[in-house]
Amino acid sequence: MIALLGAVLQAAAGAAALAGTALPPAQVLTRYQSALATLREPSTFTVEYTLEQTGTRSIEQTHRIFRRGNDERDEILVVNGTRATAPATRIFRGHPYRYRVARLAPSPTAYAFRFLGANRNGRHLDYVFALTPKGARGDFTLTRVSIDGLTFLPSAVSFATGANSGKGMVRFGKVGPWWVATGASASATVQGRTTDERLSFANWRFPASLPASTFAAARPLPAPPAPG
Repeated sequence: MIALLGAVLQAAAGAAALAGTALPPAQVLTRYQSALATLREPSTFTVEYTLEQTGTRSIEQTHRIFRRGNDERDEILVVNGTRATAPATRIFRGHPYRYRVARLAPSPTAYAFRFLGANRNGRHLDYVFALTPKGARGDFTLTRVSIDGLTFLPSAVSFATGANSGKGMVRFGKVGPWWVATGASASATVQGRTTDERLSFANWRFPASLPASTFAAARPLPAPPAPG
């Protein structure tokens, strides 16, 4: 009977989310913590992202990265509209992925959550909370989180930095079976001018494995022969 009642209540809550009926903030946070506790993230994947920067200088680049655990291969495919015939490649080892959900999702143990309201997102609602650190503010502080009303995972996380009056946002969404970063933006004051950056992620792939050669350092080109 208890299990049946729990299933009924769960179904009712899901129907309320689809119908756009707001849940109490405390219930949203309980579901958020539960969703984070059971979250699985891909350890092996490939993805492309486009970086656009304006301000002190203008840059547009498209990168393709390959990730396996903490190893990364970064290929620069396009620079300012010109596609590279031989992409510049960088290899990083012991390099945690900075856009993991668990890395950026605020924890109620570290932040106080203050409910700001619910925003309609298609047929469901997202829940927005302001964040206040419970301890001393660091150089990087989360300031706001939007919680998806279907998965109860973060759909957007806003942040501020102590240096250069920086601020920004990382957005998340579902791609295949995974909840991943879909975009990011940031702005800061550099040399008295505002610099803006925007990242857009696309072409996610989740292979079962990647060959070890993916993360082998690129061999330098042979030196040309000395003139005779």
